[in-house]
Amino acid sequence: MTVQIGFLFAVLAVMVYLFLTEKLPVELTAFIGLLVLVFVGFVEPENAFVGFSSPAVITMFSIFFISGALLRTGVADFVGKRIAFFSGGKEVPLIILLMLVAGIMSAFMNNVAAAAVLLPAVSSVARHANISPSRLFMPLSFGAILGGTTTLVGTPPNILTAEVILNQGLEPFSLFDFTPMGLSLLGVGILFMTTIGRRLIPERIEAKQADRSSHLTRAYRLDERLTSIRVPKGSSLDGLTLLEARLGTALAVSVIGVRRGAKKVLAPGPDFRLQGDDLVVVDGRFSDLERLLSVQGVAISSSQEGHLDQIASQVHGLVLTLPAGSGLIGRSLRQLHFRDRFGVLVVGIRRGKDMVRQELAGRVLRPKDEIWVLASDQQMTELAEQKGLHIEEELPLSRLMEDRMFVVQVARDSPLGGTTIQESRLGELAGLTIVGILRGGETLLVRTGEEEILPGDELLIVGESERLLDVLQLGALQIEPIDKAKIESESVKVVEAVVAPRSAAAGSTLKKLHFRDRFGLQVLALWRSGETHHKDLANKSLRVGDGLLLHGRKTKIQELAAEDDFVVLGHDAEPPRRYDKAPVALLSLAVMIGIVVSGFFPIHVAAFSGAVISVLFGALTMDEAYRAIEWRALFLVAAILPVGSAMESTGAALLLADSVAGIAEAYGPYAFMAALVVLSSALSQGLDGAPTVVILAPVVLLTAEKLQISPYPLMMAVGLAASAAFMTPFSHKANLLVMSAGGYRSMDFVRVGTPLTIVVLIMLVVMVPWFFPF
Repeated sequence: MTVQIGFLFAVLAVMVYLFLTEKLPVELTAFIGLLVLVFVGFVEPENAFVGFSSPAVITMFSIFFISGALLRTGVADFVGKRIAFFSGGKEVPLIILLMLVAGIMSAFMNNVAAAAVLLPAVSSVARHANISPSRLFMPLSFGAILGGTTTLVGTPPNILTAEVILNQGLEPFSLFDFTPMGLSLLGVGILFMTTIGRRLIPERIEAKQADRSSHLTRAYRLDERLTSIRVPKGSSLDGLTLLEARLGTALAVSVIGVRRGAKKVLAPGPDFRLQGDDLVVVDGRFSDLERLLSVQGVAISSSQEGHLDQIASQVHGLVLTLPAGSGLIGRSLRQLHFRDRFGVLVVGIRRGKDMVRQELAGRVLRPKDEIWVLASDQQMTELAEQKGLHIEEELPLSRLMEDRMFVVQVARDSPLGGTTIQESRLGELAGLTIVGILRGGETLLVRTGEEEILPGDELLIVGESERLLDVLQLGALQIEPIDKAKIESESVKVVEAVVAPRSAAAGSTLKKLHFRDRFGLQVLALWRSGETHHKDLANKSLRVGDGLLLHGRKTKIQELAAEDDFVVLGHDAEPPRRYDKAPVALLSLAVMIGIVVSGFFPIHVAAFSGAVISVLFGALTMDEAYRAIEWRALFLVAAILPVGSAMESTGAALLLADSVAGIAEAYGPYAFMAALVVLSSALSQGLDGAPTVVILAPVVLLTAEKLQISPYPLMMAVGLAASAAFMTPFSHKANLLVMSAGGYRSMDFVRVGTPLTIVVLIMLVVMVPWFFPF
């Protein structure tokens, strides 16, 4: 062990940690690691960026082109639609056919693209066959992953194994060298999922309901949230458009439809004009609206300087920060029961340059957040002893409030009279924080939320008063709950959409995307990690695999389906395809296979030829081709490839090879292979499969040389094990894609994926040496 080797191991350890935690984007972590290795001299500058021109990267982006062509021309859709016809609508035949089709498509397409294109078809098949979609979506994902192992171009780990072997001056794997082993794994996977696996898969989403709308509204719990609002004649809303009325903004609801006499208008646009006696159906819980409208009759005024002075005599204004490793990070104030736990009143959260004053309870705390609070002397002392919080500084109350305090006077007949601060739910429903009560010339500081509001009280509130003013301007409204409401028609539908891998929407919010204005669709709910979310949807950062419940006109749904950022489920949303160019897409695939089989040119030249043909003859435009490329995976592979040469140049690979060679000599090559496949699979559950292959490859090759055995079975086993990503939804993007659509929870993947992983790894140890002897 030298200083150089120790430093390299430290760099790799940090990179692995960042890969697992994703505190930085994985490709950025690879970029930083590459730069560090160049600056310390482990990688020569002229070799630093060879990964970007490597055959592996050329092959990968060419396959993305061909995948895009098969998708855009409807070839993949055509295959998906045949599933229902040949399966007969029975669950076991459906699972067999589904995994087989997904596997065959994944042999030459990107795995995630194959799963994504089949997702709407499977959703439709499940509905017509009266089978829960949860029973089919996980087999779809696993079939796509296993299918990628059947050819050299099916998955990045396979491509990289050939690249590593080629760099050693050896004959690389050919296109179909993986096929016997890959087909065996796919066959065993299908057998497992139709026997043991189907007994473990939960039925998270009920099978066919009376209608498709019923299934979705029940799954997203929308049936609990429909409320009607009657517009009284002569109301201030009479004659206003929905945009002018600001119903959605004031009450935080989505307008689903308007009934006017015997006529019903679903998904009305912002220019729809309200009339007296209209019945407006909204997505909003009755109890929430009832409590929010209880503020009718209050009066709002600006706070005075004396109000701050009266509070300042009782509390301190503090800025709290979260030290590294704080257990509070990643949880919301509501989940932490922050007020009950620390006894302080949160009046704001500063995140970078942004100051958040509303909807504080639901905000998830992040590192470097500043929590602005009011605290008494005793609370300040107790906070100083807390390990998960740090008092950064004390601020004057005028700075802490930043002119965001106002006064609400409670009328004698106000429904707020007689309720407690907590029961008023102004913080939860209007995003406001009540800091004090002015009563009889005295200021009562709000400490627990159990303080009672009396008629005639004046409430000192921190936040934006506009929301409350919007509610007051609505005037008197009559609300009542709805047991059932038909919210679909021939032209208006309820559909589910999933945030697609490589989506530009991932990481952004619906508000930043201008989703409603851009697509003309209402987002009624969001499904994430087994939980349904209804509140503050506009400000939630979207993630790959998130499910969105959408309501709107079929024409708008069609427009959304044509976007690459979302996968729309259901037969009402078929994106436009270039069917006349399907022969071109098939020709590009045939050219690639033909060149490889002929042996005239290597795989990267063959794949590139197919990619050029697909664009040249119109199966794919260049803009579509660029969108089809998974740039993140491409950059990751290009930047991580030089790590292998760094392990060789520093002697780290030799050191590890010497260590494992002794173990392998003692227990034999089968034991060595077993250890490799377990390690490769374990790393791939958290890392991408590509870094796993690059990190393990130098050790495998040197150990094989020392033991005088063939490196081919070992490299194939490592590459295939790196694709055995079934144990968590985060192991593979295909798993993430189906998670929300199937209503799965993380433990569902652990329950089904763990035994499948064990079966696959045993198969690798037993069968790889049979196809490629030591």
